[in-house]
Amino acid sequence: MSEKVGESKRMRYLILGIATVAIWATCYSLYKPLPDGFTVSSWDRAVMHIVEPALRVAYYYPSHMFSKASSMVQWTRGALNFLSKSLGLLVNTHGEIEIKWQKWNGTPVKVYRPINNQTSTDGAVLFIHGGGFALGNVEMYDSLVRRMAYETKTLFISIEYRLSPETVFPGGIMDCEAAIEHFVEFGPAQFGIDTTKMVIMGDSAGANLATVIAQRRAARNATPKLAGQVLIYPLLQMSDLQTVSYRYFHSRLDGYALVDPESVAYYYMFYAGINMDEKAYLVPSVMSNGHVADHLKQEIDEMMEFEKTIEVTRRYKNSSIPQRWAVRKNLEAQQLMEPFLTNPDFSPLMRKDLSNLPQTMVVTCEFDVLRDEGLIYAHRLETAGVPTTTINYENGFHAMLNFHSELNEASNAVYDIERWTLNAINIVS
Repeated sequence: MSEKVGESKRMRYLILGIATVAIWATCYSLYKPLPDGFTVSSWDRAVMHIVEPALRVAYYYPSHMFSKASSMVQWTRGALNFLSKSLGLLVNTHGEIEIKWQKWNGTPVKVYRPINNQTSTDGAVLFIHGGGFALGNVEMYDSLVRRMAYETKTLFISIEYRLSPETVFPGGIMDCEAAIEHFVEFGPAQFGIDTTKMVIMGDSAGANLATVIAQRRAARNATPKLAGQVLIYPLLQMSDLQTVSYRYFHSRLDGYALVDPESVAYYYMFYAGINMDEKAYLVPSVMSNGHVADHLKQEIDEMMEFEKTIEVTRRYKNSSIPQRWAVRKNLEAQQLMEPFLTNPDFSPLMRKDLSNLPQTMVVTCEFDVLRDEGLIYAHRLETAGVPTTTINYENGFHAMLNFHSELNEASNAVYDIERWTLNAINIVS
């Protein structure tokens, strides 16, 4: 009997040993050192050493196994929707926020309203989520919006617009505008708010939609005017995928589960209505700017002029920035993208007149391919006379606000955004 017991113990130890070795081998194979300056505190770096490999395993590696781009989108949606349920669990509104789904002009919205209308302002925030026009949803951003509604004691409206490739440009814009028009008409009676105190807010592709809507309202002198716009690491153009921040990604961040140039190309082209299951072969040309026709370059260069300043002033810690690589021209890509590259409803950085836009906060992050276009847009807004607050989080990365409960850097950014938003609402007389 004792021999059998001993044998059983040895077998358990053997299995435990094999499992331990397997776990360590897996961790070792997934380990990638974070760049200098990526997050600032020891806690944040420790968290990201766990989160980033988990994201690679959950969606980055699997998404590269699909032969169809649409299948990649579906997998990534599912993976991110699942993972997002584990974020923001520490957000506690203490029962002070009433949350309800409604449908406004056919567009679903989630309303975050302080209980008994105990608001600090009579304004409102219209929030548009990110996800490259193809990913994300209101639920994925629920903890962030709940937190901001609670901490600012302000009404938040989160808009569930339709996604590409099922709904292409300008479908998402139409959905958001339909919801906003409903709010303008019925918001004062339903919520007791002052519609002159509306701030529109979005992150990534949501920031694209937010500023497109702000631009369109300004162009037609729509009333009431927006009190402000908050653009969080905005996606604003696809004419130049060789900016400094794009080139740094290729040299130092390639292979990390962060927003990458290839994904930007895929998702933006999906949004343009291009069947990427059939046209995936165009992506390498787009990533080199080979999709930009010669006759568009002067107009684009004028809108991106501040890029030259970034080229000589922005440098990453202990990293050299590669020179621009050769453009791989592709006439098919040029023909397909020509209707979109200088269309400000698609690429809002290309809007020539920005002078009538509301006061703006632009948030950018150092470790983000979209950093430079956000900085360019902020500069153009300032040049046009728009009161603009620009914050570049030098230790931040794209989509970090989704980790607002887990990362100090992201939490601090939320506080900055809340302060600016309250000031924008309260400054309206």
